[in-house]
Amino acid sequence: MTFVLPGPHNVYVPNAKSSGNLFVDFSRNINDFACLRYCQPVPVQQTVGIWYQMGLDERARLTDNDAAKFLWADGTPRPTEQDNSEYFEELSFRCMRRSYSSTIGKMTSEQSAWDERDRRSRMLAQQAMTVRTNAIVNMMITSGNYATSHVADLNVSGSIPGATGNWAASTSSRLTIRRSLNYIKNQITLDTRAAVNSDDLVLVMSPDTAEQIAVSQEIVNLITYNIGGLQYLRADGEFPKDTYGLPHRLYNTEVIIEKTVKVTSQRGLLTPTAQYVLPIGTVIVCHRPQALEGVEGGRSFSTASIHIYRNDDLAVETDEVRWDRLTNIAVTDNFDVNMTAPVTGFLLENVC
Repeated sequence: MTFVLPGPHNVYVPNAKSSGNLFVDFSRNINDFACLRYCQPVPVQQTVGIWYQMGLDERARLTDNDAAKFLWADGTPRPTEQDNSEYFEELSFRCMRRSYSSTIGKMTSEQSAWDERDRRSRMLAQQAMTVRTNAIVNMMITSGNYATSHVADLNVSGSIPGATGNWAASTSSRLTIRRSLNYIKNQITLDTRAAVNSDDLVLVMSPDTAEQIAVSQEIVNLITYNIGGLQYLRADGEFPKDTYGLPHRLYNTEVIIEKTVKVTSQRGLLTPTAQYVLPIGTVIVCHRPQALEGVEGGRSFSTASIHIYRNDDLAVETDEVRWDRLTNIAVTDNFDVNMTAPVTGFLLENVC
């Protein structure tokens, strides 16, 4: 160490008080995760259970245009229908327990200028929610989880009838975005036998996808000839900041931006690799849960559901190891993601 003369920058021991105990922490609030708005959590009492997918055809069956077989003349026995039952399928879930943990030394905890236990708890909770979101998205972007009529690749000509090109290249004359959404809504209405309304659907995409769609000529022209141009520039009113230039509702369909990020590189690399959990160019149209939390055994049209074992729903626990002077912190999560009603969803690929 080199001897130096006393000066204003070296006559005290540096500490955080000089900056007002400033520290930078980017942990997200778990309630900020968008997955809660398009995938319904269902608390369950057991880690393994079943649910039923009910058929939809019989409630809408009308084989004769005049419905003559339902007529009942006075003075005659009531007509009986022998084939008016409906198919159902029994499916199961299996929750898998996960633990996210960290260990703090006693001296680190005691001397920290901030609440290190709280910081690590929030970090672990975000890690758990990132894993949850990634599991939900992976389930919902797997084309094999949908009927072939509920998947469209816009790089393939004719995948959406009447639509030309992808969304990013759409113009006010092509109206590819509008044609796509109308086609999807009609397909879901037909396949659910009108049990699901188009107002119940949401549009889920990543920020980089939203950014490209927002500058498409179809969207820009609609904004240009609309009185909302100033709102668009200021990102307020009908154009909230978190939709990256898209209106809150696009052709009467709520826009949800899935901005959860995952780091895919190992610790210690000079340049870490980060990406959105929802890939660019992929858009999910799905049924918006009617309630923030589902009820076990209840009726639900949610395209995807996450069954969560009630006793391990992001449970935060600490364990003091006095002999070793350590504190163990852990977040426990126990869930399974399932496509509970894939008929109410649609997967769009290569929209940009």
